[in-house]
Amino acid sequence: MDERPKKSFQLYSRLLPYIKPHTGKIIFSMFLALIVSGTEGATAWLVKPVLDDIFLEKNTTMLKLLPLVVIALYLAKGFSRFGQAYLMRSTGQQIIMQLRNKIYQHLQTLSLSFFHNHPSAVLMSRITNDVGLLANVCSQVLAQFFRESFTLVVLMGVIFYRNWELAIAYVICLPLLIIPVNRVGKKLRGISKKNQEKVGELNTVLHETFTGCKIVKAFGMEEYENRRFREENRQLYQIIMKGVWADEMLSPLMEFFGAIGTAIVIWYGGSQVISGAMTPGTFFSFLVAVGLLYNPVRRLSKMNNAFQQAIAAAERVFDIIDTESEIKEKPHPIKLSGFNREIVFENVGFAYKRGEYVLQEINLRIEKGEIVAFVGASGAGKSTLMDLIPRFYDVSSGCIKIDGVDVRELELNSLRSLIGIVGQETILFNDTIANNIAYGHREASREAIIAAAKVANAHEFIEEMPQGYETVVGERGVKLSGGQRKRITIARALLKNPAILILDEATSELDSQSELLVQEALEALMKGRTTLVIAHRLSTIRNADKIVAIEDGRIVEVGTHDELIRHDGVYKYLYELQFRHHQKV
Repeated sequence: MDERPKKSFQLYSRLLPYIKPHTGKIIFSMFLALIVSGTEGATAWLVKPVLDDIFLEKNTTMLKLLPLVVIALYLAKGFSRFGQAYLMRSTGQQIIMQLRNKIYQHLQTLSLSFFHNHPSAVLMSRITNDVGLLANVCSQVLAQFFRESFTLVVLMGVIFYRNWELAIAYVICLPLLIIPVNRVGKKLRGISKKNQEKVGELNTVLHETFTGCKIVKAFGMEEYENRRFREENRQLYQIIMKGVWADEMLSPLMEFFGAIGTAIVIWYGGSQVISGAMTPGTFFSFLVAVGLLYNPVRRLSKMNNAFQQAIAAAERVFDIIDTESEIKEKPHPIKLSGFNREIVFENVGFAYKRGEYVLQEINLRIEKGEIVAFVGASGAGKSTLMDLIPRFYDVSSGCIKIDGVDVRELELNSLRSLIGIVGQETILFNDTIANNIAYGHREASREAIIAAAKVANAHEFIEEMPQGYETVVGERGVKLSGGQRKRITIARALLKNPAILILDEATSELDSQSELLVQEALEALMKGRTTLVIAHRLSTIRNADKIVAIEDGRIVEVGTHDELIRHDGVYKYLYELQFRHHQKV
């Protein structure tokens, strides 16, 4: 049994909560659609009195009256069509606005793993392109559906009233139209899904080349990227043209089957007129109604294609909405007002994929006010361990406690409000410097923003910028140097004033002068806070209260710098390896 009709109904039923608030406007637009449909039927109806009363019977009264009736009909039709289309498109755009808001808000609740598994360009395509297809259905197509359906019913009424025998002969041909419409619609649904997926892939290529333009140019890969884009674009073209072929094949098919019906009408109706069983006015009124029927049938078939494309889009949109976050709050989470004692890792294990642990048997106690450094080879699990504290991921086994409370029992906002992060990757938004510093604290005064910038060694270079604190930094802070971007993020962390600070290789990829300024800013930021440091230069963590060496996802050493040097273990090996490297340099 084909599950597609059932699935389609389920998808459309999910749109009902978004449609319900606009019920009044939809009902009124349906009333306007009835007027438009009535005028279409009246146009076909008037052919009989025009031919029989004016041309055959020479009725002068009808000659004066009917032109006025025609003008009135088309005025009513024009205003009603405009009103109905405007109301429905307005409703559709409001529904789409709600859907986009819903998707975006839901995306904000999802864990980091979701974004790691779904390219950002693909997600952007779903919010813009896929929802745009739904917009077409909820606005234009829905408006046309009401109008053309009513028109079809009214015109069918006219032809049955004029001559029911001739009408039956014509209606027999309609199933010949429905069969190709249904088949093409199903084909277009699959094509549309492939089309939307390919648009997402094309957007991914664009996003990668735009954000990585420096690397592309540095490695002379422009032609390679051109070829890659051309290939993706060619595949998209082929998919689109398959849809065009299927869509445009409907018109000639419908015209052919429509011509068969019209030929039957002309042959049978003409013989009725010749025999005197039907007046010319009745026959031409019937013929005009049949001619007018073609447009609503053709448009309804096109709408079926649009509905099928919308179903494919709806599947992808609701696929996001139905995705549950791996990070969930308890029904009644505990709200922390501050950090008072300690962070404790109790037998913590973590796996990105089931059974493939990257952290195992992590047991560690961090007292309030301590500076704790984490060292180890790349891929040892240091950054992953830091990501577990603010619950970017949840532990796979064991637990992490803050002041004796499992972080999974805490309200997410209250947990994350305690934590400030300065990472290796500097994230700035295409906004002003002031707004980037005040991100998360939009209510902060200009004085507080400047004070944070001064402590972060950023005030001086900000004042030299063209618009000072109102300078827009560009996408990802591209208009600033690496050291400047880093100091802005430190100022942002200072303004947040977190109790717990995570520094994940915060001085990496900086020149010596920038590193000195950033290091001074970090030292100011660390004062009076519990600080967890991952540093690529071990000389920067010699004075840590505690150094934790991690190897293959396990803690292998814990102690001060002097203790671990005497221990002759992993830390001493890493330290001497780096020390020898700097001596050679």
